[in-house]
Amino acid sequence: MFNKSDLIKLNNYLWEIPKSFRRDMLVPARIYITEKMLDEVMKDKSLSQLVNLTTLPGIVKYSLAMPDIHEGYGAPIGGVFATKLPDGIISPGSVGYDINCLSPESKILLKNGAYLSIKEMESSWGSEEVKTIDLRKKAVIDSPLIHFFQRYNNPTIYRIITDSGEKIKATGEHPIQTENGMKETRFLNKDDFVLTYPFKGIHYQHPSSKIILAEKRFKEYLKKFNKTNKGNASSQILNQIRSRHLLPLTYNSSSLPSILKLMGYIFGDGVISFVNNKKGVVQFYGNPEDLKEIQKDIFKIGFKPPKIYSRQRNHSITTFYRNYKFSRTEYSIKIGSSAFAILLVALGTPYSLKTHQKYRIPNWIFNCPLWQKRLFLASFFGAELSSPSTLNKYNFCALQLNMQKAEKFKNNAKLFLKDIGKLLKEFGVQTYSIKEVPGYQYKGKYGKTVGLRLQIKGESKNLIKFFSVINYEYNQSKHKKACLAANYLKKKLKIVEMRDRARREIRKLYRKRGDFKKLAPQIIKKYVSEYISFQFLYHSLFKENSHGIIRKRGIPRVAFNFLSFNEYKEKYAYGDKGLVWGIIEKIEKIPYQNFVYDFTVNHPDHNFIADNFVVSNCGVRLLKSKHTEKEIRPYLEKLIEEIFHAVPSGLGKGGKFKFNIAEMDRILGKGIEYLKEKEYATEKDIEHCESGGCLKADPCFVSDLAKKRGRDQVGTLGSGNHFVEVQEVTEVYEEKLAEELGLRKGQVVVLIHTGSRGLGHQVATDYIRLFMQSMNKYNISLPDRELAAIPFSTPEGKEYFLAMGAAANFAWSNRQMITYLIRNAWKKVLGLKEESMDLVYDVAHNIAKIEEHEVDGEMIKLIVHRKGATRAFPDQPVLIPGTMGTASYILMGTEKSKEAFYTVCHGAGRTMSRHEAKRETSSREVLQQLAKKGIIVKSGSLSDLAEEAPLAYKDVDEVVEVVHQAGLAKKIVQLKPLAVIKG
Repeated sequence: MFNKSDLIKLNNYLWEIPKSFRRDMLVPARIYITEKMLDEVMKDKSLSQLVNLTTLPGIVKYSLAMPDIHEGYGAPIGGVFATKLPDGIISPGSVGYDINCLSPESKILLKNGAYLSIKEMESSWGSEEVKTIDLRKKAVIDSPLIHFFQRYNNPTIYRIITDSGEKIKATGEHPIQTENGMKETRFLNKDDFVLTYPFKGIHYQHPSSKIILAEKRFKEYLKKFNKTNKGNASSQILNQIRSRHLLPLTYNSSSLPSILKLMGYIFGDGVISFVNNKKGVVQFYGNPEDLKEIQKDIFKIGFKPPKIYSRQRNHSITTFYRNYKFSRTEYSIKIGSSAFAILLVALGTPYSLKTHQKYRIPNWIFNCPLWQKRLFLASFFGAELSSPSTLNKYNFCALQLNMQKAEKFKNNAKLFLKDIGKLLKEFGVQTYSIKEVPGYQYKGKYGKTVGLRLQIKGESKNLIKFFSVINYEYNQSKHKKACLAANYLKKKLKIVEMRDRARREIRKLYRKRGDFKKLAPQIIKKYVSEYISFQFLYHSLFKENSHGIIRKRGIPRVAFNFLSFNEYKEKYAYGDKGLVWGIIEKIEKIPYQNFVYDFTVNHPDHNFIADNFVVSNCGVRLLKSKHTEKEIRPYLEKLIEEIFHAVPSGLGKGGKFKFNIAEMDRILGKGIEYLKEKEYATEKDIEHCESGGCLKADPCFVSDLAKKRGRDQVGTLGSGNHFVEVQEVTEVYEEKLAEELGLRKGQVVVLIHTGSRGLGHQVATDYIRLFMQSMNKYNISLPDRELAAIPFSTPEGKEYFLAMGAAANFAWSNRQMITYLIRNAWKKVLGLKEESMDLVYDVAHNIAKIEEHEVDGEMIKLIVHRKGATRAFPDQPVLIPGTMGTASYILMGTEKSKEAFYTVCHGAGRTMSRHEAKRETSSREVLQQLAKKGIIVKSGSLSDLAEEAPLAYKDVDEVVEVVHQAGLAKKIVQLKPLAVIKG
């Protein structure tokens, strides 16, 4: 223990423990404090820990302690020192660490072309995969979900309508993909381009557990193809099927969606054959990019995907009209698996030469939920149905399904096509009658065939239904055209309907007034637009035909200046997977008082498809509002409640945002800059943040465990002394400097104190353990192994420095995301369209940084450790929070603080342990005391509130006065709390 006689009083605010105090001291130890406060400090081990710092290899000048000093792990809280590079040490223990929406009916597109409303996903989201856009590849892929949440929205929500009629309702902060990246809904404008995916799919229904194929039935097919127990053939095949959980096969089997798609394609461009009626072979023909998708489904079922082969083929076909000769490169995959082949045949898939076989759609498919039927049809159509194409610039051909069959099986072919028509009808898609096509008759190697055709009607609404609900599988070219065609036709229909409405209104007006020429000015003003000309309106009333007879016009065509389908594809396609740029035609606020929902997708691009739209983180920082205490007081209860719900608090509490490892790496590597890319931060935020909110870092040196601990804690408060406080500027000490910071008396501000949460703690834990193991290797012996120090220039030292930088980036990102959430809550409660809540400054508390400082008259590079201390460069804002119910202060760094490596304290500093505080008071008493002061309190753990009682801390006014009088920083303003959210 120390006595005052052990210290030298340098002035009223600075004391020194001389180098002679202990033999192992390399430099003196200094503490900024008053004599009165010194008595309290001597009660714990903080001064001993401060002296221990003086023994660290490479230390220069002295170790320092700020007036908030108290005992910590290894090094004291409030401890500061610097070591000379490159050979000085770096110490994790001396840096420290903290322990501590869419409307419910929004349709979310899932894998397998089904959708659920986001509200319906509430109970099942953990097992779902949604469609995500890989923005680098411009591809639509499947991604799992890692977090689901809801909140109450009041009083309004945004509704967006595009030029093709797509609609979505979302809260103002919900991001939507635009041509300029993700943008919050509230920042969107009419005529903005937004990314859409016109394929809607089918509402998901849970399939039944009814058996489609039982083992007994499968064994019958084994016998049919001469698979007996001889050589264990049948047993081996059964084991293959059983091991893949394909028997019994039920409607809710996880493999069924893939099986349905593969079956559908084989009905078209696939062949199943049995060599010598024994060895089963399954072949698929198509384009390489489509065969890759087939390979994926084969793998999902449990079979090894075969390679893609190519060969040049020469063809000669004699038809009704003439003989055709052509050559092309043929791509295929072949699976030599009797188990796979027999499974497909047992389910009703045709085998051998299909033109000379009887087959129908298997009856069990008619009992599938509609979304499963779609998979079968869409893959069949990917192989066999004609591609979307236009007769002229605007009008689409009817889609054709042609089928060749040996003459004796013509009736069977008609029945099969009727099956297809019956399935299409269930989707509301209309077809023409089946017709025989003489031109598709030909004489082949196995005899004469007939050609039959089923056409899907070419009316726009019918084609839109087909393209947006069924579409094509295993054919990316057709799928892209279908998606574009769906949007094009919707856009075209809107224009036709607009022209027709204008025509009807003109006729009605003409019947009342009679004189078209007198009506002309009124007509031009009201009706003439880009797609409605005056000439069109005139001819809408009457026009002479070639016989001089005046005839009224019918339903109008689309305008001649409407772009062609080819022009539309060129202008609006995004990549080759069916994504389309839509144009916002209308955006409006509508009343909405209900729950809204959102979730986090496990993909770096963090997006999903909702209603066909592509939609989509220790230290302290101060935000300033534009409002006074009098203006905010009526909203204060609602405001703190909204912030409390928006910013999760409490030990281990996860938040709204959950990032996968790839996203975590970007946060750890880029800090706030990454959040700016995601539009959660602004350039001003970066400018007003220490080091721009990003230190040099390498996420590779952060353990997977640390990343996992942090992945859902970006935008969360944590526990302990972490807080969000709504405060009032109660005193201004330096008018000019306060004005420069945008602060004035009576103004309301928000102070945020939190850090790197579990991630930062894990980083420190990982490297303290590593350093303890490595100190002997570098011949380092310390009075306290918890200091865990090794030379900065070592591989371990450099790795820790980069990992610590990553943890600092995470902490800055955490506070930035909390800022984002607070800004949203502020606008929502106050009903504001815009509320900047500008960042005054953000400083780190626990960090080691490479800086240049003067030592013995020479500027040299040092690695400065600040544990529970704040950087205070000249003219830099310094934020010193108090505790619940007490003041906080904004100061400005001075040149004199160079004596302390430009450092000041980071808060009031504890005088009691958490257990001691709980013995001295109760959470109820704390709440009562704060209520008397008119301070509103919310806490993630009300039972632990006593741990953070004001009596457990030093007098912050006295602590700040030491800093001010010592000249380390000068007071600018004082802040008093109005409402507090504690961790």
